[in-house]
Amino acid sequence: MNAESALREARMVGLITLATGVTLTAAPGRVGPLFGVEDRSTARLLGLADLALVPGLLGGTPRWPWTAARAVVNLPMAAVLARGPRTAGRVVALALTVRDAQVARTLHRERR
Repeated sequence: MNAESALREARMVGLITLATGVTLTAAPGRVGPLFGVEDRSTARLLGLADLALVPGLLGGTPRWPWTAARAVVNLPMAAVLARGPRTAGRVVALALTVRDAQVARTLHRERR
């Protein structure tokens, strides 16, 4: 992965994180269960954590710390999903964590 593709991916992650954060914050009772999070407070907290990362993911300079933070925030989400019945959610959260860490590493190496 080169720096430009990593930047594009970080922007995409930012947009997805924005959508996820808004929906989990605004409608935690409806959207939370789709992610395997039944508790409204937990869903809202995860949404707020996502929203806190959006400005840096979309326009931070450098962008790598924000992408690394996204990877770190994925870990508690995976832990929450691990308590639920959906195996797919756990796998997706862990896969996203690995991918976000790869993007962060590339951006860090390129000082972006």
